Amino acid sequence: MNTYYFVGGPLPGRMDEFRRGLDAAGGPPVGWLVYPHASGDGQALHVVNAESTKAVLEHLAHFSGIYAHGPIVEVRASRAR
Repeated sequence: MNTYYFVGGPLPGRMDEFRRGLDAAGGPPVGWLVYPHASGDGQALHVVNAESTKAVLEHLAHFSGIYAHGPIVEVRASRAR
């Protein structure tokens, strides 16, 4: 498993549709941590354990047209000195 992060959320006015879709998909996949912005703007930091960015994008494809996200960045553990 690899760890990735990105910021994303439903497009303006699409929160209800997004929530229905997320419920239909069974919620966030196992290994996904979602931290909503304190501002309540609908955006959230996602920290994801997944096999690849492709696996992340496959889940996000369920929300095509109603959800936007920034770059998906892989996190690498630093080496101890």
